[in-house]
Amino acid sequence: MILTSEITVDVIDVTGNDQYVIAAMKTMKEVPHPDASDRGRIRYLMEHRHGTPFEHNCIIMVVHAPIFVWREWHRHRIGFSYNEESARYKVLDPVFFVPDRQRPMFKVDDWKPGRPKFLTVDEFKHDNANDLLTTDEKYVAICADMRDSYEESYATYKKQLARGLDPGLARDNLPVGIYSSCWVTCNLRSALAFISLRTHEPAAKYVSYPLYEIERAGRQLEIIVAEHFPLCYEAFCDFGRVGP
Repeated sequence: MILTSEITVDVIDVTGNDQYVIAAMKTMKEVPHPDASDRGRIRYLMEHRHGTPFEHNCIIMVVHAPIFVWREWHRHRIGFSYNEESARYKVLDPVFFVPDRQRPMFKVDDWKPGRPKFLTVDEFKHDNANDLLTTDEKYVAICADMRDSYEESYATYKKQLARGLDPGLARDNLPVGIYSSCWVTCNLRSALAFISLRTHEPAAKYVSYPLYEIERAGRQLEIIVAEHFPLCYEAFCDFGRVGP
């Protein structure tokens, strides 16, 4: 069994760049060479949310993440395509999620579900007199509880497979902490919408409060966008991180 907090977003291919946006905007038959006017045109499109020129490109990735992350990622349907591994056809590997120590995981006193805030295990001060665990012991206990649950559920999964049970039924024993791999394809417009919603930036026009783990994926996608579409990414940040 592998216990990890790592979430990976690996690029397979990127088709397009800033000039594709210009070509789509002007409906040109060929993609133009970079021009000094490109930045101004892209900024105009982004500021006024003329979105369709940002759709004529392609980002293809392979993402490895826990099922609970996919529960949120799959909600992004417009401009996204998915091909996820299926436990109906293969035995899922025993790779499970545990939080890293730096993950904020304890509710603050004025916690609100719409704007959730959490403290790390080192920041959290528990006033329960019966809680005698040190900070180190508390983090170890959290991970141990998860490990014990995973071991039991995966053992049941393998036992039912050994009985010849339908894999599509045997997988029902597995928790959302198990990892799954998925090919993900999107265009720049859909990628920016994802980044806008799945990253927390206090200076953004619309501040989002995403799940910690999906933000880690969103930050990796943001690096890909910044590398391949630098003018578009600059305009996205300058105009409040609002998708076009």
